[in-house]
Amino acid sequence: MRIATYDSGVLWDDPNLRWGDPSYVLEPGDPGYVPPPAPPVPLKTKHPKNTMTDDYIPQSYANLKTWLDKQNTDLTTALATTINMSAAERTAFLASVAALLTPVANIVALMTQLEQATANFQPLLDAQVPLLRAAIKRAKTSPGCTPAIQLQLDWVGVTHNTDPNTSRPTLTAEAQRGRVKIDGRKPGFDAVNIYFRKKGDVQWKLIAVRKRK
Repeated sequence: MRIATYDSGVLWDDPNLRWGDPSYVLEPGDPGYVPPPAPPVPLKTKHPKNTMTDDYIPQSYANLKTWLDKQNTDLTTALATTINMSAAERTAFLASVAALLTPVANIVALMTQLEQATANFQPLLDAQVPLLRAAIKRAKTSPGCTPAIQLQLDWVGVTHNTDPNTSRPTLTAEAQRGRVKIDGRKPGFDAVNIYFRKKGDVQWKLIAVRKRK
């Protein structure tokens, strides 16, 4: 045991402190000595099992084209020498780049055209469909426009008992290279049109043509 003083650093709640005259502190080997508690076991840091490192080769067609362009322009002969890439290795590498670059560039160009074409089609559809409906409505008033002719021209709508005000569509999305495939169904209907509108935009754009069963 050792004498305890106010400046000896002894804590008031120390289980080995004995008050008296003088006060003292029990030490290892003294009767009644209480050993200090074992230090807590540090918790192991759990790392997520499903972590994924970004691939430096992009998945998106547009980003892949940009990446291939960079390989084509930045991997110069001098840079290849710096990273100890032989002339033959550089030639083979750039050959692979060229094999991918042309078809990817064509895909990106077609996707851009498709986006523009679908955006331009909706206003045209909105303008022309009323004219088609008016012509069909007038033709149906003719005695010669028999039910058989109307069926032949698909001028007859399908009757169903589904309430369009309460029916809700089911949409599915599937991630694919460079795009997301969106599918849709609406129970009770033979067809569905899918539109999208980005936040801040006013107009809805058609992204999927009518689907039939």
